[in-house]
Amino acid sequence: YQDGERIIAQGDKAESFFIVESGEVKIMIKSKTVTVKDANQEVEIARCEKGQYFGELALVTNKPRAASAYAVGVVKCLVMDVQAFERLLGPCMDIMKRNITHYEEQLVALFGSSMDLINPGS
Repeated sequence: YQDGERIIAQGDKAESFFIVESGEVKIMIKSKTVTVKDANQEVEIARCEKGQYFGELALVTNKPRAASAYAVGVVKCLVMDVQAFERLLGPCMDIMKRNITHYEEQLVALFGSSMDLINPGS
């Protein structure tokens, strides 16, 4: 992926899971606390570097993507489809579900309230 390129988009159906092989990825969400004219304003909530992963939340919850991800500089990712994700990481599903609570705690720290990561469209 090239600098600034969107890798996944908030609200999209999840079909893949990503592991960063090189470069850096910023994770952004549309803020619910901005004015109407800035309705599509995104706020950075995390960064992923080599060896870190993203895109798992929507696969674990079977919901639309809760955030967007963008390349920071040139980024290379390992992309795993849903079937491979479930086959290889199925035993880790409970750990990943526990991470959802951690993500929500981070959102409370950033925004003073939690977005609904389980039901991002509501």
